[in-house]
Amino acid sequence: MAEVRLENLAKKFDQVTAVDRINLEIKDGEFLTLVGPSGCGKSTALRLVAGLEKVTSGNVYIDEKAVNHIPPQKRNISMVFQSYALFPHMSVESNLAFGLKIKRKSQEEKMQRVKWVLDLLGLKGMEKRLPKELSGGQRQRVALGRALVLEPDVLLLDEPLSNLDAKLRLRMRTELKRLHKKIKTTIIYVTHDQAEAMTLSDRLAVMKDGRILQIGTPQEIYERPTDIFTAGFIGSPPMNFILGERLPFVKREEAMVGIRPEDLSVSLEKAEKSILGKSSVTETLGSDNYLYVDISDLLISVRLKPDQKIEEDQTIWLVPNLEKIHVFDKSTGRRVQWAG
Repeated sequence: MAEVRLENLAKKFDQVTAVDRINLEIKDGEFLTLVGPSGCGKSTALRLVAGLEKVTSGNVYIDEKAVNHIPPQKRNISMVFQSYALFPHMSVESNLAFGLKIKRKSQEEKMQRVKWVLDLLGLKGMEKRLPKELSGGQRQRVALGRALVLEPDVLLLDEPLSNLDAKLRLRMRTELKRLHKKIKTTIIYVTHDQAEAMTLSDRLAVMKDGRILQIGTPQEIYERPTDIFTAGFIGSPPMNFILGERLPFVKREEAMVGIRPEDLSVSLEKAEKSILGKSSVTETLGSDNYLYVDISDLLISVRLKPDQKIEEDQTIWLVPNLEKIHVFDKSTGRRVQWAG
C-alpha cells in the first residue's frame, strides 16, 4: 500500500489542457474516485499516475517519492482498463500469471499468487477457460485479478464496469467494495457514473474541464456541494435549480437556489413559502416515485411519498424543506451563505 500525492499536476495535448494544475492527496489504503463527465480529464490524470502519459508540469509522488521519470513497470502500480485487455488465446490461469512471468517469479510463487486470486475473486474452477467462454462479469474479475496478483502498492481502475449491464454492474460494485475491505490496497477509481462513485468511495474528487472542483466524502459532497456544477452532477434525479427572484422565501436576483427532489413535498392547498405549479408526469422507479411539476417554463422533480398519487394537470404547491435548500451565486456558480 502507498500514499499518492499530485502536486500542481498538468497535462497538455498541443493547445488543449486535459489536466489543469490539480492538487490531490490519496491516503494509504484509501478508495478515492475521480468522477466527472466525459472529457473532464479524469482518465488522463489516472494515466499520469500510472506513467502512461508524460507530465507537462507538476509532480506525481508515491510515498513521498517523485515518480515523474520512473517508467510505469517500476512504479509497482497496476491498472485495469475499461476494455479488460485479456489475451484471447490464453486461459484464465495464463492471463493471471502473465505479469508474474514477465517479472520472472518462481513457479512456486506464481502458483501461490494465482491460487490466492482465484479464491479471492470466486474464479476457482475456471482456470482452463478462455476469455470467450466467460461472462462479462467473469472477464472483469480476471482483469482485476491480473492486476491484484502483482500485489501493487496502488491499484488504478479506469471505468472498469462501464461495459457491464445494469444488474451485473450493481453486483460488481458490491464485490469491489468487499474486495477493498479485504485487501486494503490504495485504489484510485475513475468513473462518469455518480451513483457508482457515491457507493464505492471513501472520498470523491469531482472534476470538470481538467480541474478538481470539490473533494470530500460522498455525504459531504451530496449535502454541501460547493458549486452549481457539483450540485447538479451528484444526485439522481439531479438537483432542481430555480432563480431566487422567483421564490418568495429568497427574492435575491443574484441567487440560484438548488433543491433536491426529496427535500420538496406536495400540497394540494396553498402553503406558506410554497411554489405554485401544475403536475405533469409521474415516473415510477419501484421503491421511489417522482412527480415532475411545471412552474412557468421550468420542470421540477419531487419525490412523492410511497402512498401519494397526484393526477396530471392538477394545480399543486411545492413546499421546500428550508433547512435543506442550497443557494449559489448566479454569476460565479459558487455556494453562498443563506440565513433563511
